[in-house]
Amino acid sequence: MQTSLPAVPRRDVPAFVSASAGVAAALPEPLVKRLRALRSGQDGFGYLHLTGLPFDPCTLPGTPESHPAPAERPLIAMEGWLLAVCTVMGVPTAYRELHAGCLLQDICPSPKAHPLSAQSSATPLLLHSEMLYHRWRPDFLLLACSRADHEGAAGTTVAAARAALPLLGAPERALLREHPMPCATDLVFRDPDGSSPRAQVLVVDGVRDDPLLSFDQELLEPDEPQARQALRALAEALDSVTETVRLRPGDLLILDNSRVVHGRTTFTPHWDGRDRWLHRAYARTLPGRADAAGPARHQIKAFAPC
Repeated sequence: MQTSLPAVPRRDVPAFVSASAGVAAALPEPLVKRLRALRSGQDGFGYLHLTGLPFDPCTLPGTPESHPAPAERPLIAMEGWLLAVCTVMGVPTAYRELHAGCLLQDICPSPKAHPLSAQSSATPLLLHSEMLYHRWRPDFLLLACSRADHEGAAGTTVAAARAALPLLGAPERALLREHPMPCATDLVFRDPDGSSPRAQVLVVDGVRDDPLLSFDQELLEPDEPQARQALRALAEALDSVTETVRLRPGDLLILDNSRVVHGRTTFTPHWDGRDRWLHRAYARTLPGRADAAGPARHQIKAFAPC
């Protein structure tokens, strides 16, 4: 796999994307079928956990403590697998304000991280949809693991809309389907003065047997008592159906950002250069395309509230 990818991928990102699509074309057909089922919403779970992808841990550099990655960093094997699978799921997408617009992002503990950011470790990340307030929110979130935390305690929490919504009462489900809620944004997308643009987010959408979810208990700001109660009930239902995936080196996790929400448990960094190291990428499908993946290219989207 690595011999077909650029040795220094960030020097020419379009070439990296194109080469990764070539790797994807050679993936085993049973795997591609599973990825396509996830992409179409037909898999029934909303996420796929791949294990045992080949890479050489002996060549792995120390876990970085800052981002974005330097342009001259050599290819990390799990970044190659991440982007190859990303091209199957849709158009690889970066966000201008996030990680300086980098397509592939390091997710690892940082001593200066905000407690609610992906770079934190001492504070759990509550279940949420990724960028639910963004007009160009990702359809899929992909996480690849190069290094686990020392104790193997860190877990990615996942809860499916299909499992949680039947636990709500009919009035609560109707309210969440019919009344958009005000929603703030994450810090990186806020105005220079620290104020947050406001989006209007419909929490539940889609058909009854295949519901779509936009959820973030920290950022949604329901302005009616009934809406607040419905959101609390949804949070409790999601907690009750949560599963925990513990990523190990060579693992790759693909999450449908409309059908599942995700979070992260706490863990303890050692600051010894061998802390947990994940790589993150996003994919968006293009409306109206029969082939959701499209050509081998990528896009960078600027922030716009939905």
